[in-house]
Amino acid sequence: MQTRHIYIKIEEIPNYSPVAPDDAEHHKHRLDCMRNMGHEDAIIPEAEVDRRTLNALVYREYLDGAYTILKDDPLIAADANEPRVERRIPGAVIYTQPGERLYVHVLNGDIEPHSLHVHGLHYGIDSDGSWPFGVQEYEGPNRSDAICPSEQWCYIFDAREDTIGCWPFHDHHMHIEEVVKRGLFGGIIVRDPHCEKVDLEVPIFFHRLTANVDIAEAAFDSDTLNPGDTFAHVFNEEGTFEYYCRFHPMQGRVRVTAAGPLTATINILDTPARFELDDVTVGVGAEVTWNHAGNQPHTVTERAGAGLESYAINGRTFVGNTPTIVAESGKRIRWYVFNLDMSMVWHNFHLHGQRWRWGTEWVDTRSLGPAESFVADTIVPPVILEPLPLDCCCKPRENGQNRPGHEPVHGAEEEENQHGGRAQPARIGAAHAAGARAHTHSHPSRLESEASDPSSHSGGQHEHSHEHSGECDSAYPDRRRECKRYQLQGDFLIHCHVEMHMMEGMAAILRATQEVELSEEEVKRICYQLPNVRMHECPEVGHHPCGGDGEDSWELLDSSPIFTVHGALLHTGHVLLFSGAAERNYPLEGRIWDPTTRQIMPGVITLPEDFFCSGHIFLPDGRLLVVGGDTNGAGHTNNRCFIFTPDTTNPDAGAFSATASMAHARWYPTAVSLSDGRVLAFSGGHPIAAEAEVYDGTSWAPVTGADRTFEELYPGLHLLPSGEIFYTRAGWAGATGTQTAYLTLTGPTSGNWTDYGQEQFYDRQEGMSLLTIDTTASPERTRLYIFGGGVSGPATARNNATAEVIEFSGGVGGSSWQRIADMNVGRTNVNAVALPTGRILIIGGHSNGQKWSPTPVLPVETYNPDTDEWTPGASLNFPRQYHSVCILLPDGRILAAGGVAPGTADPDQHTLELYSPGYLSLGARPVISTAPPSVTYGTTFSVETPQAANIGSVALIAPISVTHHTDAGQRYIKLPINSRTATTLETAAPANGNIAPPGFYMLFVVNNQGVPSEARFVAIS
Repeated sequence: MQTRHIYIKIEEIPNYSPVAPDDAEHHKHRLDCMRNMGHEDAIIPEAEVDRRTLNALVYREYLDGAYTILKDDPLIAADANEPRVERRIPGAVIYTQPGERLYVHVLNGDIEPHSLHVHGLHYGIDSDGSWPFGVQEYEGPNRSDAICPSEQWCYIFDAREDTIGCWPFHDHHMHIEEVVKRGLFGGIIVRDPHCEKVDLEVPIFFHRLTANVDIAEAAFDSDTLNPGDTFAHVFNEEGTFEYYCRFHPMQGRVRVTAAGPLTATINILDTPARFELDDVTVGVGAEVTWNHAGNQPHTVTERAGAGLESYAINGRTFVGNTPTIVAESGKRIRWYVFNLDMSMVWHNFHLHGQRWRWGTEWVDTRSLGPAESFVADTIVPPVILEPLPLDCCCKPRENGQNRPGHEPVHGAEEEENQHGGRAQPARIGAAHAAGARAHTHSHPSRLESEASDPSSHSGGQHEHSHEHSGECDSAYPDRRRECKRYQLQGDFLIHCHVEMHMMEGMAAILRATQEVELSEEEVKRICYQLPNVRMHECPEVGHHPCGGDGEDSWELLDSSPIFTVHGALLHTGHVLLFSGAAERNYPLEGRIWDPTTRQIMPGVITLPEDFFCSGHIFLPDGRLLVVGGDTNGAGHTNNRCFIFTPDTTNPDAGAFSATASMAHARWYPTAVSLSDGRVLAFSGGHPIAAEAEVYDGTSWAPVTGADRTFEELYPGLHLLPSGEIFYTRAGWAGATGTQTAYLTLTGPTSGNWTDYGQEQFYDRQEGMSLLTIDTTASPERTRLYIFGGGVSGPATARNNATAEVIEFSGGVGGSSWQRIADMNVGRTNVNAVALPTGRILIIGGHSNGQKWSPTPVLPVETYNPDTDEWTPGASLNFPRQYHSVCILLPDGRILAAGGVAPGTADPDQHTLELYSPGYLSLGARPVISTAPPSVTYGTTFSVETPQAANIGSVALIAPISVTHHTDAGQRYIKLPINSRTATTLETAAPANGNIAPPGFYMLFVVNNQGVPSEARFVAIS
C-alpha cells in the first residue's frame, strides 16, 4: 500500500464575510444576481456585509511538515468567483485513490481544542477523532479527540475499493455544529481508477455560516428551542423590542407601552418559518411567551445581539459570490456534493439543464441529510438547443434585424480551445447529450458502462450525427461563406430547492459557453436575443421587466413609533429621526432608522430640549448641530443648542450633548455651513431675530452688519462657490415679493447684504430651494433652483407649479432668474432631493392652500436639467405635506417620513415609505470597490470600480439634514474624471470649502446607462 503524508493546520480567517470574502478581490463579490429582497439592485449593502461577518475557522493544507508552504490549488479550477486560498472556505479538499494510506498531521492553530473526524475511510480508534472516545498520548494532555492549542495529532486512514466516493470531514470534539458553522470542515475524495475521464471535478459544499453574535448585548435570548419548547420574558420598561431567530430569516416585534395588556402569547411556526403574531403590544411588566409549534429548531433573540446567518455554498452566499463554474457545453463534470449543515435542516442538490443516473432512474435533484455526500456525473448543457429551434411562433423581429449587442465573433477561427486545438464551433443540428452517470459512497461499484449510454464520451466534446442539416453544415460550402460565428453564454442555476434556502443565498451558477455558426437567415428566425458572452457581472435586467426599464416604485415600511418632523442622514449610514413635543405633548425622543433592515432601532434617543421646529446642520466631524426649537411648556427655551454625536461603534445609537447657547431665541431658523466649518444661524423667532450669529465649535458671536429681517421663517439660504450666502425667498410665512439677495462676509464676524435679481414669480412661501455645482466646467457652474410654493399672494401673481433657476459661472455677477419647465402638478410644502444622476426628484406637497390643505399630491416627478423636462413617477402611499421629510440614502433610494394628513383621526403621519427610483431597474449597478475615506481640497484621488470603462460621471452629495422643506446643506457636486484604467477612475476633490464645506459626503459613480453605484462616505477637508 502506498503512503502519503498530508499536513493540515487549523487556522482562523478573521473578519470573513460570505458575501465579501476577500477585500483584495472584492470586485468579484458583494453581489446578489438573483436580486432577492433588499438586493433589488443586485448589490449587497455594506451594512449587510458587516452583519454577516464572522471569524471563520478552517482546515488548511500545507505542503511541508513545518507548515510554511501553503497548498494553493483552487478548490474548483473553473470557479470565476473563488477567493484566494487564504480567504477560502472550506480550506482543504483531499484527493486520494484506493490502495493509499494517508498520514494526516493536524496542527491546531486555534485557541480551543479541536479534532478531525473523517467519514467513510478505514481507520482505528486512534484516528476516529470523536470526543470523548479517542486515545491520549503517552505524555501530556493531547488527545486524538481533543488536539490542544499548538499541538498536533497524526490521523491514519486507508483508502480502499469500498471507500470510493466523496466523504466529509469535520471537527468532532465538542459543539460540533457551532464550529462547523464557522467553516471547520472539508472533504476527502477517493477517485475511482476505473471510471472514465471527466473534464472538471467540482466539490460543492452546502452549509451555513453564523456571523459573530454578542448575545450578551441582547436583552433576551432563548437559546435553541426545539419543537414543544416554550420561552418567556418579562418586559419591565417601555420601548420597542425587535427580535429574530438566529437560525432562520424570521423576525418580530414587541411594543411595550404604559397601558398595554400584561400577557401575550406568540407561536413559532414553520412552512414558512415565522413568528405568529409577529407584532404585539403589551404593558410594562408584561410576560410574553413564545410556544414552539413548528418542527425546526429556532431561537428568540433580541436584535441588539444580531448577526445574520448565511446559507452558503463553498463558504459564500448569493449568486455572484458563490461559485460561477465556467465550462464549454458538452464537457463532462463530476460533482462531489456534501451537506455540512449539521442542524435539523435538510437540503437538496438541484441542477438546471442537467441530469444524472441514480439507480435505474435519471434524476436532476437529490436530498441530503446532515453529513451526507454523493458523486454525480453530468454533461454541461447547450446554451441553445441543437438542431436550432427555428419553428417557434414568436413575433418576427422588425425588419428581420437582429438586436444590438449580438455581433459575431471576429477572428474566432484563430482561437484555440482548452485542449490546445482549434476551437470547433457547434454545427447546427448537432444534438447534445442529455445524459450522465452517478454513484455514491453507499454504492462503490464503478460507474455504468459507457456502452450502456450512446451519449457517453471520454472527456471531450460530444459529436453526433446530424438529425437535421443546418444552413451552416460543412456539406454546403457555398452557404458556409454566408455564416458567422457567435460565442454564447448561458447561466444554469445550481441550488437547494428549498425555496427559502435558495432565496437566502444557497445557489450558484454553471456558466455554459458555446460557439455556434449561424447564417443571417437563421439569426433572423431566432425569436430571442442571442445570449452573448459577457464579463463577470450580474445580468442587466430591470427589476420590473414587465413594466419596462426605468420603472420606479414605493415600498411601504413598518411605521415609526414617533412622529417625524426632522431627519438627518448620519455618516454611519443610518438616519436620525425626531420631532420634539410637536405641540401635542409627544415624548421628547428620537429614533434611529436602519436602511439595511429597514427597521426603526429599538433604542430611544433622548432629546434634552424640545427640538420641534429647530434648525440643524452637520459639523465637519459628522456630528449634527441643532439650534433653537419650540418654547412650548415650562422650562423650555429656544436659544439653546445641542450636538448629536453618532456612536460609530454602534450605528444604532448616539446621544445629544449641550453646547453654547445663542444670544437670540430661534424658532424656525436656518443654519448654514461656511467654508471653514463654522455655522451661521439666521432668522427664527419669536420675535424674529434680525441678527445673524456664527458658531465656531465652541461659542456664538454676532455678525455685525449682517442684520436682515426675513419676511418668512426658515429662509432658503445657500453658500455659493464664490463665498456669498444667497437668499432664494423659499421659506415659511408670508414671503410676498420677488427680491433675492446675498450676504458677503467681510470678516470672521462681519458682513453686509446686497439685493440681487428678481424672481419670476411672486411668493415662494412653502416652496423649496437647492444647489447643484458642476466642477467639470471651468469656472465651476452653479445652479440654484426653487420649486413650487406660493400660498398667500394673489392668484394672478403666483403659480405653485412653476420652478426657476439662477446660474452662476464663478462669481455672482451677470445672472438672472429664469423660469424652467413647469412641474406636472402644482405643489406647496414640496420636498426636493438631488439624485446621484444630477436630476432632481420632487416628492409630495399639496396642490392648493397652505399646510392643512386636504389636496395632497401623491405622484412624484423628476426634473432633467439637461433637457428641461419633467418625468412623472410612482405615487406615494400616504400624503407627505407639511412636516414631512425626504432623505436620499447611500443606496440611492429615498426615505419619506412624517407629514400631516388633514381630516384623519391621527393627522400626524407615523408611516414610513421607501422610494426606488427608475435607475434601480435599468440593469446592474456599478460598484465602488475602494475609495479613500478622506480627501483634501484640490487633490486628485482614485476610485476603484470594475466598471470604470463604463462610468459617465462621479458626484459628491452632502447628506440631507432637513425639516420643513428646508436644507441649507443639501448640495450636488459633479466631479471631473481626469483619467481612467480598466478598474480605476482618477478624479479631483473640490477646490475649496465654498464649493464643499468641510464634512462627510456621499461619493457616487454613475454609469453611462444612468445607473448609480451605492455610495461611499468620504470626508472632505
